[in-house]
Amino acid sequence: MTSIDLKRLAPTLAAVDLDGLLAYYQKQLREEAYFYLQKRGITEETVIQYRIGFEIGKIGFYVNQNQLGDYFEHRVIVPIRNYDGEVVDLIGRSIDNREPKYKPLYGLDQYLFNYSALEDSDEVVLCNGIFDVLTLTQAKMPAVCVPDNGIFKEQHLSLFTGKRVYICLGNDETGRRDSVRIEALLREQGNETYIINLPETIRDINDLFIRAQNPVETFLALVNQTVEETRLVPVAPDIKNSTVYLEEYMKRFRGQVASIRTGFAKLDHLLFGGFGNGLFLLAGSGSIGKSMLLKQIADELALEQNPVIFVSWDMTNFELWARSIARIIGIAPQKVLGGKVDPEQVAEANKQYVKISKMLWMLECTMDTTLDQVAASIERIAAVVGKEPVIFIDHLQRIPAAKGVTPLTWEQQQAAIAYTLKQWSREWNCPIIAATALELGQENVPDNVQASADVVMIMQPSEAEEDQPQSLSLVLKKNRNGTIGNIPLIFHNDRALFTE
Repeated sequence: MTSIDLKRLAPTLAAVDLDGLLAYYQKQLREEAYFYLQKRGITEETVIQYRIGFEIGKIGFYVNQNQLGDYFEHRVIVPIRNYDGEVVDLIGRSIDNREPKYKPLYGLDQYLFNYSALEDSDEVVLCNGIFDVLTLTQAKMPAVCVPDNGIFKEQHLSLFTGKRVYICLGNDETGRRDSVRIEALLREQGNETYIINLPETIRDINDLFIRAQNPVETFLALVNQTVEETRLVPVAPDIKNSTVYLEEYMKRFRGQVASIRTGFAKLDHLLFGGFGNGLFLLAGSGSIGKSMLLKQIADELALEQNPVIFVSWDMTNFELWARSIARIIGIAPQKVLGGKVDPEQVAEANKQYVKISKMLWMLECTMDTTLDQVAASIERIAAVVGKEPVIFIDHLQRIPAAKGVTPLTWEQQQAAIAYTLKQWSREWNCPIIAATALELGQENVPDNVQASADVVMIMQPSEAEEDQPQSLSLVLKKNRNGTIGNIPLIFHNDRALFTE
């Protein structure tokens, strides 16, 4: 289990001399690294200009007793600078296709790579990744990107004020979707923007320059063609999105809308296969078992090698772990929490829990932990894993209000938090499953809270005979992309387990 103390958000390698570390990596440049860079069309002049380095992974390297060792093994290393030109992060790109392809030291994403290009030109190409930027820079074209194939955020918008922006991201479904999203954001603040569509079979700008006979001329022709077509039709019709729509339909036709199964077949059926991207609210009265159900689903997803982040303002990490151990052993969670189980039995169950914990991060929050702090931790974890996680939030009522904000009513605060979580799900392209408590007499989540949710699920108790497992209903009150329905559940307290 990976546990993060959110009071200590400073990077564990904060004292590292990044300039000294980068100089070390520069000295490690070997023939295999130069060969890889040459294949990507990167010249030695560019290698020197951008201080690109390499880690062969065979000689350990230690800084202030923090072992980096093989962290960047077989990766070319590119520095990321802040807006004062100081090195603030390092990103390693594997040269042997190991995952993740890009691996940051810290995972900072507030700085654009090659930011200086914005200072020297009124127009710029917003690229997919670092190698696209290096490629265009060699061709004397101003270009920037969010490091580590990161996500363009609203915080980046101000950097493009007054600029003409040519958006040219990856030539796939994700790239096309993100291009449309970014264009809308930039246009809202008054930028002149153009989406450059690459030829079919070309992956990105770097791939175009490697494969085309006259890459500079080819790329400039694409830019000029895009500008001309856009100016002929100042307000582009929806045909620009037709490819994206068709790709989305084909995913649904093939049953690929959601591939993250919940572990409950009937719920998966109503959700068209499982959790997709969006905000899922799980509501119910106090002590009905929301946290227990969330943790059971989270464990199931992690066991299936999905990265999972479980954020709790309600329970400690130990309490959550105890419930998982009880489920593995098949006993009531109170026995584990009370220390009433044979230690050898717990130790054996913990060995099985290791399989879950390898893909599970639990963030234990206090009443001083803000959503911004949680977001920073989630982004760092996602950067290291190289894949967007499934995020569980337990629970909404305990999340503190942002400081300095005008006091809100309970419902207004929950609505604001739900809206923030919905924005996270869009920005990170991942599912977020959040628990929220219903007040006495409430049968549904307040309208202004559920307005941000894609799915609202209500846990309701059902009548059960004495000494029988607790019967519950999981009622889908809202399902934006599917149908509503009622899923009977049984909670076996003596096994800490929900079943259908």
